[in-house]
Amino acid sequence: MRKKIGMILCVSMVLGMLGGCGMTVETPEEQESEVTELPPARAQDDFFRFVNEDLIAEAQFDYGEAVAAGSFDSKIPETQVKDIIRDVVSGSGYEQGTEEYIIKKAYDLYGAYDFESGEVPAELDNLFHEIDKISSLDELLKMDAKLYREYSAGNIFHMDVGVDYLAAGDTIFVFNQYTAFMDADFKTLEETYGPLNSLKQLSSLFLQEMGHDESEADEVGTKFGYIVMDLYNASDMDIVNCAMPMEYFKQLTPAEAKAILTNVDLDNYLKDLGINPTVCDRFGVYDLGQLEALNALFTEENLDVFKCWEMLSVYSQYRRFIVNGYDKLEDYRNIDYRSDEDLVLDEIYNGYSEQTDPLYVEKIYSQEMDDALIAMCDDIKDGYRELISQATWLSEATRKGLLTKLDNIVYVTGADLERTDPSECRDITGNDYFEFYLSYTRHNTKNSFDQVGTPGDRKGIQMPMQMFNACYDPSLNNITITVAMMNKPFFSLDQDYYTNLGGLGAVIAHEIGHAFDSNCIVFNENGIYDPSWITSADMDALIARNETAKAYFENNFTLFGVYHVDGEQTLGENYADLGGMECVTSLAHTQADREALFTNYARIWCEKITDSALIDQLEYDVHSPSFIRVNAILSTIDVFYETYDVKEGDGMYIAPEDRISRWY
Repeated sequence: MRKKIGMILCVSMVLGMLGGCGMTVETPEEQESEVTELPPARAQDDFFRFVNEDLIAEAQFDYGEAVAAGSFDSKIPETQVKDIIRDVVSGSGYEQGTEEYIIKKAYDLYGAYDFESGEVPAELDNLFHEIDKISSLDELLKMDAKLYREYSAGNIFHMDVGVDYLAAGDTIFVFNQYTAFMDADFKTLEETYGPLNSLKQLSSLFLQEMGHDESEADEVGTKFGYIVMDLYNASDMDIVNCAMPMEYFKQLTPAEAKAILTNVDLDNYLKDLGINPTVCDRFGVYDLGQLEALNALFTEENLDVFKCWEMLSVYSQYRRFIVNGYDKLEDYRNIDYRSDEDLVLDEIYNGYSEQTDPLYVEKIYSQEMDDALIAMCDDIKDGYRELISQATWLSEATRKGLLTKLDNIVYVTGADLERTDPSECRDITGNDYFEFYLSYTRHNTKNSFDQVGTPGDRKGIQMPMQMFNACYDPSLNNITITVAMMNKPFFSLDQDYYTNLGGLGAVIAHEIGHAFDSNCIVFNENGIYDPSWITSADMDALIARNETAKAYFENNFTLFGVYHVDGEQTLGENYADLGGMECVTSLAHTQADREALFTNYARIWCEKITDSALIDQLEYDVHSPSFIRVNAILSTIDVFYETYDVKEGDGMYIAPEDRISRWY
């Protein structure tokens, strides 16, 4: 039976103006329309609506927003952090290099800086003219290294400090894949070349500001557009659209990297970065074809384009310090009507999370919360241990490996975040905000370079603790649970255990489930990408189960009776949802415990979403829509049928032979 998801808000946009063509539009006769109100939901028919219909009915969209009635107000941690910032800036006498010192210094200097009418900082203006005078590729490469090292800009070959997925998360230089340049997003270029005209215009105006005449500047801008188009045509769009790009990750020896970058002296470039080339015993790359094409384009013939490329890279990084100081860029100026306090608070909140994060954890997180979180994580591990042990379709060799991988998973929580030694940050200084921001940027870039050649830190903080998120890292075989997630309805010491288990517990079980989903199962127990570590028979069985899972979502759940979930695109996330729910339900044994668990699981995915946003999500998101994440998963969990007495003919009913399982 194909299910139609009924709880969808349809928001129509009326295009009301036709002009300039002299056409006559007849007004149609007024039609009567009837709106049928849905009766109250039953748990057996639409569990998502049953739990959330009151919240959804009362929710109002904020102007310009496509989602409302979210289960958690993301403004809560933001407000908490901004309150901390206010407390810090009201104080004084902080030791230089401490989190408080940097926050207050940044706050004061930002508030005093004239962004609207100030001139372009002399250092940047001189830098642009220095780039414009470059006369060879060798000079350009030296400048590129300088821009990367000192300004966190440039870096034409998109080399950055990253993870070696074939060596358990070691830190190396990786040649990343370009997916855009400025506003020329490669996905957009699949449909229109319009962004290339914008790139040409910006390039031309910038060169005119450097003293070039309009025709010469336009010619370079046109060439720039062609080069970006060539780069787009050489790109593997499967990687751009892939949920797990590490599948395409390749290791390169220094010799192999040099054989690709024939127009670059790689050793000298590393030395100009301040890196000893001997530290770089390997490199990483995602899109080898794109890197080869970029090397082929990097010629003296295109020197003028790459000089412009460097200028725009700096412009992109420091736009707010530049755009109001150059007359030619008048059309690129933005007026921000927020208050001065809102502007500076947003600047600190968004730009200095490494400083605000330890203070946030100290104020919000407690040892009691961490103990409860770790205990729940251990319970979830025990649940997975039982599921894997009882999975009859696995061979003993694979089962043993999966159990070892499970045991090797480590948790990263707020308790792992420590303050930085002030002596390490005393180099962050400046007389105005541009100088301070530049100093801060250089400090972070140096820290990043210092990590090259070091092993991955399995207990390292992968994301700000004030960010509402959790994630699994396959190369480190760890899960990170941020402090921001320790809020209702996901988790609270005031909530009972099974409510927490259906909330944050389901999220944690989902993240652990990624270790065994269709994407990450190819990483072995040590976090090394190695598909051969699973026996061929078990891999064949997994692939067969993948096909069944894809068909389950595509055949049983549609939006408006028309739009299907992409089973291939969402497979990894659906598997993580399914495995996570099988795990947490195995830990609940009474009717009351299961009801608490299922209710909060539906609650955490509550949202009201416009139809256009929903359709976009189906096309681009690796996650299924939230109500499908609830109803499709629970409709295939046998214990859900027992808990709510779901029978054939009910909306949540799926015939037993059509239900799927990750482990059973």
